[in-house]
Amino acid sequence: MPIRLMQESDLDAVMINENAAYDFPCPASIIASNQKRYYCIVFESLAEKDKSAEILGHAILSTVVDEASVLNIAVSPKAQRQRIGYQLMENILAYAASKDCVEVFLEVRESNRPAFTMYHQFGFNEVGIRHNYYPSKQGQEDAILLACYL
Repeated sequence: MPIRLMQESDLDAVMINENAAYDFPCPASIIASNQKRYYCIVFESLAEKDKSAEILGHAILSTVVDEASVLNIAVSPKAQRQRIGYQLMENILAYAASKDCVEVFLEVRESNRPAFTMYHQFGFNEVGIRHNYYPSKQGQEDAILLACYL
């Protein structure tokens, strides 16, 4: 299976994807801290020729009592549109359900329509807006707060 728990040794590869996927990536120090505290997974592609592996995506999920929050989900630009984000989301939602979570929250940039569409496929619905939440090239951008019931 290509999805596995993130290890400390994965940080460099995760940061390559994070930096490639976002104009304003999460700092390595925060991802490293999250890796120690939350459910963190990576999507790993195994090359048959030389048995090497490459991390193509990652996701971070926080669970507290009966709620979960998707803190980060990123897929390498070269691997997008291959359903990797979908597989990561399936995995973290299954994990949230296994921890008896009943609701999952996340924020998405207002301009990130592909992600917004994917989240709707998983049953996420808009529950609010966080104005000027994300930095952007034009200054600030709103975040759409989404939630789904498991």
